[in-house]
Amino acid sequence: MRLGRICKYDAEGFDLVKSSGLSFLEICCNYQKDAEACTAAEKSIKENIARTGIDVSSVGRWNHDVQENGKIVSDRADSYFKLLDTAMNVGAGTFVCGINYDESISLYKNYVNAIAFFSRLIERAKGSDIKISVQNCNWNNFVVSPREWEVVLGELKDLWIKFDPSHSYNRGGDYLGELSDWGDRVSHVHIKGTVHAGKNKVDDPPAGMDDIKWRSVFAVLYARGYNGDLSIEPHSATWQGELGKKGVDFTAKFIREFML
Repeated sequence: MRLGRICKYDAEGFDLVKSSGLSFLEICCNYQKDAEACTAAEKSIKENIARTGIDVSSVGRWNHDVQENGKIVSDRADSYFKLLDTAMNVGAGTFVCGINYDESISLYKNYVNAIAFFSRLIERAKGSDIKISVQNCNWNNFVVSPREWEVVLGELKDLWIKFDPSHSYNRGGDYLGELSDWGDRVSHVHIKGTVHAGKNKVDDPPAGMDDIKWRSVFAVLYARGYNGDLSIEPHSATWQGELGKKGVDFTAKFIREFML
């Protein structure tokens, strides 16, 4: 396994990853304009990879708006295809994606559209080593849990999962059970802490000072033969600036205990 982090993909971001002693950088785009900016920056990303020796493990898009009025919106889908091209061109091993739920159509038709959309991404990636992976984050994405995976991944044998235990935990799911049952389809893992107090979520602190049973997570990963990348995701309004840097360093030290 390797340890890296989500970070800005400019020169400063690559330098930060290298100076932190991490192995790779992950690029996350939250909106279509972010995906377009990443595609436009492909040349500089390649230059920074060559300069620092830090590779880009994963490129992905969050906050999906692909479906509307029962159809895949072509210009929105195109931004995913172009971002996938960028991911392949910079040598990423994983492309993370998802699809929004369209309330104007039935669950069945949502599944049909999801399978069709992911199929197009898989087809575009043929001939490369990149894995198309659906995220288990439910921010405008409905393919997040075993119920949906049984349908969509059951149909698409070349679709993978980007797994983050905190998403399952935050919606009351069984993250260890999900990881155990679907571990052979996991291509990429996010390392993000989360803490609940009473009935409320409090914060997303560094992994190791949170509620997730990380020892058990790694036991399951090893049992399922996972040997992929582990990506630290700083995701807290509290842990920012110098405190945020210390939080990433804390997480890296904590997680390395399990990397045998």
